[in-house]
Amino acid sequence: MPSATIFSLIANLRDPKSQAVRAAIERVAPLDTPVLLWGETGCGKDFWAEVLAASSPYQPLLNLGCGDVPETLLESEWFGFRRGAFSGADRDHPGKWRQAAGGTIFLNGIDLLGLNMQAKLLRAIERKKVFPLGASEEADISCRFLFSADSAIEEKVRRGEFRADLYYRISTVSIFIPPLRERPDDILPLLRYFCAREGVTVELDDCSCQRLRLYPWPGNIRELENFACGLAVRNGILDPEGVDALLDRPQPMLDLIQAGERTLGEVEAEYIAYLLRKYGNKSRVARILGITRKSLYNKLKRHEPH
Repeated sequence: MPSATIFSLIANLRDPKSQAVRAAIERVAPLDTPVLLWGETGCGKDFWAEVLAASSPYQPLLNLGCGDVPETLLESEWFGFRRGAFSGADRDHPGKWRQAAGGTIFLNGIDLLGLNMQAKLLRAIERKKVFPLGASEEADISCRFLFSADSAIEEKVRRGEFRADLYYRISTVSIFIPPLRERPDDILPLLRYFCAREGVTVELDDCSCQRLRLYPWPGNIRELENFACGLAVRNGILDPEGVDALLDRPQPMLDLIQAGERTLGEVEAEYIAYLLRKYGNKSRVARILGITRKSLYNKLKRHEPH
């Protein structure tokens, strides 16, 4: 997303919680301090990382997904390697971290890394040096680091699944990104942005707007983006019946939310159960929610009766 587009969008995000996030980002943007962006899956951590990088002197931004590459390959991809370090290494490679000199490296989903890679990452961040595979000496790196993690990262630290020393090192500045359900004033600006990207102008009556504000958005911004794609098919015109159809949820559940008779956790659990009954396929349910299968399993585990 071009920086001009980023700042045009955030100017329209009027929810107080988004404004608080923006203020925190503006304070730390000029610094080279590590920053941890954390929150639920799909809440917009990638977007805010782009905002932070675009507001800083450390550009460009290099977004590296910690779960995108098998961990056995991460070290050579990030830190680099020397020719002959392993089969197929027919030339030297500096690694992505050194190629990002002067810019910002965003390690997206750092809580997905295993303990072995966490130890190597901690050493590299603290020393600002990497040890390319097959090299006889370390190489300097000069970049600013951003990190993102799921909201359960502190629980992973308590369980010993994430190194406490690494957590404290990367969370020098920690910024919580609230879920979309806690930012109702952001829903319509984001929806209009996603619809404009699809080439349609959204038209919603007051009742439809209220339904969108009351819906808990368990898939967060990713789910809203999927909703916009469905709205584009309807040429941007939506009535309350169409809202129910595109959100793929039964009308009685919306009535329960409006009546205040269920907690958000209960609504989420019932909605997931409804989708599983309807489709009988966890991968498809995860896609509908705009989350990963792993996140879906975590939600199912969290909603298990104790």
